[in-house]
Amino acid sequence: MGQGNDRGTQYRSGLYYFDEDQRKLFEASRDTYEKALKAAQAGEGSSITTEIAAASDYPEVFYYAEDYHQQYLAKPGARPYCSAQPQQVSLPPFEEWAPEDLKETYAPKLPEDFWKVGSLP
Repeated sequence: MGQGNDRGTQYRSGLYYFDEDQRKLFEASRDTYEKALKAAQAGEGSSITTEIAAASDYPEVFYYAEDYHQQYLAKPGARPYCSAQPQQVSLPPFEEWAPEDLKETYAPKLPEDFWKVGSLP
């Protein structure tokens, strides 16, 4: 229910899956990234609290935030605020964390080197 110092339901993050493959991938990536964060921060990393739930659990209408709120920190001229800072920790390659039964079906189409362009050292 928050990001940095901002609190409330409007600041929560969520991943809403439509099938079991998505659920498994969402949970595996969350668990792997949380471990990577904690390892990089000598065990001091926070737990990831992003909600992962079935999209069918939310049959009501979904409203996106205004465009100027979408991907705010990636926009030209955006200024970082509070704790909205990059963690400088990358998610390990897909092959290292994807569930075995999903690796072939959902393998990235682009080579791992592609993602290194413009990424963190």
